[in-house]
Amino acid sequence: MKRKFLKQLTALVGVMLSPRLMAAEIASLSDKQIKALNLNPDGITLDLPPLADTGNSIPFSIQILAPAQKLIQSFEIIAPENPNTLVLKVTLPKPQANYRMATRIRLAMSQNVWVIAQLSDGSKIGQFIPSVVTLNACFDAT
Repeated sequence: MKRKFLKQLTALVGVMLSPRLMAAEIASLSDKQIKALNLNPDGITLDLPPLADTGNSIPFSIQILAPAQKLIQSFEIIAPENPNTLVLKVTLPKPQANYRMATRIRLAMSQNVWVIAQLSDGSKIGQFIPSVVTLNACFDAT
């Protein structure tokens, strides 16, 4: 019984640390668990105010540059402390070597905001940026 449990636990940890996790699986992870994935941050530049008076509408810009010989297929913006952690998922109609966008996001509280990009070979790169929110914007209704 104990061996069976340890085998299952080992298999689960292997899946959790796999670089090929689906967006929904990554979005359900905590900040600490996403950091444990050890995603390569090279090529991702994020701009988010380090201090926001309110989490209602925070300007956020992203620039992603794919490593050599690879293209960007999709990316996700994840805010692990929000009630809905997956802020945005973008699937590019045609894979690109670089991508840039600006938007506004809503944060429930102070947290790291993650951008995780999936490349043409199935690998992922990821980077986070911290932001301190002085007033909460969204609340969990539980």
